[in-house]
Formats: sequence, C-alpha cells, structure tokens
Amino acid sequence: MRFYYNSTKFITFRYTPILMKRIHFSIVLFVFLSACHLSQSPTGIGYKGYAVGQSKKADAGYLSMLKPYTDSVDKTMNEVLAESATELLKEVPNSTLGNFLADAYLWAAREKFDKRADVAFMNHGGVRINRIRAGKIDRRIIYEVMPFDNTLVIVEVNGALLQKTLDRIAEDGGGGGVAGLSMRIKDKKAVDVMIGGIPLDPQKTYFMVNSDYAVDGGGGFNAFKTLPQQRTGYFQRDAIIEYCRASGKAGIKQFGEPKNRIIQ
Repeated sequence: MRFYYNSTKFITFRYTPILMKRIHFSIVLFVFLSACHLSQSPTGIGYKGYAVGQSKKADAGYLSMLKPYTDSVDKTMNEVLAESATELLKEVPNSTLGNFLADAYLWAAREKFDKRADVAFMNHGGVRINRIRAGKIDRRIIYEVMPFDNTLVIVEVNGALLQKTLDRIAEDGGGGGVAGLSMRIKDKKAVDVMIGGIPLDPQKTYFMVNSDYAVDGGGGFNAFKTLPQQRTGYFQRDAIIEYCRASGKAGIKQFGEPKNRIIQ
C-alpha cells in the first residue's frame, strides 16, 4: 500500500503487497507528526549591541587597491571653489547659509535660463548642515550642504500667491533662505515685503526660482503644481558649485548678505 499527502490534508491509499504492521505504524507516525504544531509565545523583546570600530591595523592590500579611486575622489572633492569672509549659519529668522544657497539658485536661473527671475527660495529643512565656516569653500562642503539631486524650477506666480508663500515662512518663524526680497515678520505674517527693492504688487506676475521638491508639493504647499513653469533639469548642487566658482574668480568673499532679508 502507498499513501499520498495532498494539500487538503487528507490521506489516500493504494494497495501494494507489504506488511500490514509496517503500514499501520507508518500511517500513525505520519499523521502524528503532521498534526503536531507546538505554539510558542515571546517572553520579552530585547537586542544585543555589537560595537563596530576601526581595525587597529589597516589592510595594506585593500588600501593599495582603493588608492587610485580615493586619490581621484579626494582631488575632485578638495577643489577650492571660493572663500567666505564670514561664517554662514543655518538659523532663524534670517539664515545666512540659506540665503547663500538661494543666491546661488537666483544667479544660476538668471545666467542660464531666464533673466526675468525675481526671487529664489531654499526650504529650511533642505539645508543639511548647520554652518559653513569662514575660509575656503570646497566642493566637498557643497555636497554636504546639498546631497540631494533636486533640480531648479522657474515658476510664474502672481503677487497674491507669493504673499501667501511668504506668510507661510513667517508663520514658521522664518528660516530657510530667500534671495531677491526682504520682509518683516509681524503677528506671524510677512509685512513690508520688497521684491528687488520695490513693494510687492499682488497683481503682478513674478518669476520664482525653487526646487522641484517644493514645486511638486514638498512641505505641504501644493499651489505651485499647476502654474506655468520651466523645468530646467539643472541640479541645485551644480548651481551652488558654479556660483561659488564664479564668485571665487570675481574675488567675492561676502555671501548670504544682507542680514536683514528676514527681520523678526
């Protein structure tokens, strides 16, 4: 006799010449093992930490193999692009570091895509380090402050919507970075807004430079999605690098100024 175990857990038999005692024992054992399911309940939750440290002695073979690549990367990342006379800080309400980045975006938009660009923004959370120290600015620090592959977008926005954007910034207490404008924060609203030194006109169309992340609704502001816009495909990081390089060649060492772009 042969027995078969199918997906419905029934046993079917076919007869063959074999000792019945062995058949009986095999069937009983099989059914017993199939039916036994031990249930276990956790008695606690925990973890064990393992220290990850640097070996006391580096592997000379690996270091030798990686050296051509590390030398090439270091040569690129250590390239000095500009020099800053002052420390640039991520702070509120006025962020000199954020303003420095917004300046780079506005400069790049005007130089490469549309000279009509009026204002530029850098969202506060997107500034990934807290400071760039006074002194040399190299490519490595630019990758640290902007590690994302976000691109520049130029959006046509009327003054009334631009005012709402600035009110959102004011409600959060400022921060981030702005270029091409100045304002005061009063009762969590943006007041005395100046665009290029001229009071903001609610009826006028302005050309705003921002990231694809922000334009696509990052941060929860979805009003820009359907507006006329130019998707440049140009990385924000490249804009910062080229802005620094151009500033270095021109001998410019003051960035993120003036300090009164956003006043509390």
